[in-house]
Amino acid sequence: MGQKQDGRYCENCHKNVMAIGSTPNHILHLILTILTLGLWGIVWIIITVWKIGGYRCTECGSRV
Repeated sequence: MGQKQDGRYCENCHKNVMAIGSTPNHILHLILTILTLGLWGIVWIIITVWKIGGYRCTECGSRV
């Protein structure tokens, strides 16, 4: 998984902070989708569209 950064508002810190999120490993998901004859594609879509994992505040670690 890779990492992405974005400025977000943290409810715990009550200010704008730098937040770090993770991105899916698309190559791995492609290989798994091919090996499972497309079934893993459902999981891949869910992870990508709903952005499982989300962003976390770099100061307090809470979800933002």
